Amino acid sequence: MAADETARLLRWEEALLGADSLPAFLDIAGRPPGHADHPCVASFVLADPAHELRRLAEGLEPAGCAAQVIFVDGLRALAPQFAALQRPWSGKYQKADHALLFGGPQELSELLMLPLNRGGELLGAFNLGARRLPELGRLEEHLHIHLSSVMSACLARLFDRARLLNSGVTDPMTGWHTRRYLQSRLREEVARCQRYDSSVACLIVDVDRLQAVNQDHGHAAGDMVLRELAQRIESQLRGSDAAAHYGSDSFAVLLPATTAELATPLARRILAAVRSEGIEVAAGLSKPMTVSIGIAQARPAAQADGKAAADELLAEAEMAMHRAKLGGGDGFEVSST
Repeated sequence: MAADETARLLRWEEALLGADSLPAFLDIAGRPPGHADHPCVASFVLADPAHELRRLAEGLEPAGCAAQVIFVDGLRALAPQFAALQRPWSGKYQKADHALLFGGPQELSELLMLPLNRGGELLGAFNLGARRLPELGRLEEHLHIHLSSVMSACLARLFDRARLLNSGVTDPMTGWHTRRYLQSRLREEVARCQRYDSSVACLIVDVDRLQAVNQDHGHAAGDMVLRELAQRIESQLRGSDAAAHYGSDSFAVLLPATTAELATPLARRILAAVRSEGIEVAAGLSKPMTVSIGIAQARPAAQADGKAAADELLAEAEMAMHRAKLGGGDGFEVSST
């Protein structure tokens, strides 16, 4: 390798190691040495069967970078090379075999795949495609192996950092925000109501008879129910809504710029989504589940203290939820105060 090529490679590697965010890392990775003379497309394909990395990346806004990141539930069906990708691989790009590595077919001729490993486990690959690969594609194998290790370490560090930033505000079981996050967000929304004379509604969604599931089938089954219900509730929300795992058996949904009356269609949709089909609590055994929902609306003009107004809103929504439970569950009540 020529001295100038070595210098460019070292500068690129230093930039990768110095990236302080996932978007910055993706942008640097997608512009390898020589890309100006040999245009290329780059991607990171990462196995994410639990969808944890996807949730972390959503908060990091990685869209629009020079290299895209593609999360998949499994690697083997993505490209033939994943069946035994223990070492870097380079060869001819085949649309039928490799299109999914870049999110769709590309007009490419050559492909480089660098495996990404952690603890001996294949997590994905860095993929570089071009009509003619830049100098990165012509490196000796030991340098490709070195770059694989560098990229694997960078990604692990950046996702670990994202986990740390999310600790305390993300519930590890459901992937939703925690009660701590909700209370902070609610105070912000109440303050916005006071400033712009708008409204904010809150729903408390409590699972009916979850304790019976825990007693009959174990707490692991109860956790499965909570995760499934979180997904069904989330499927009904707007992008502007905020949701949190509020208590052991309950969820909270915050609806900015919404009155209690306008929140009732959402409550009906959640009830329908929950009862639409049973939830598996044991192998071959599904159980029908329902929820009780309380709805309340903030009235900031009546309460100058933002924290007190937020606490009052939650309390009113909880009281309405308890009235729904006393009515037999599988329904909603709107706070009358």
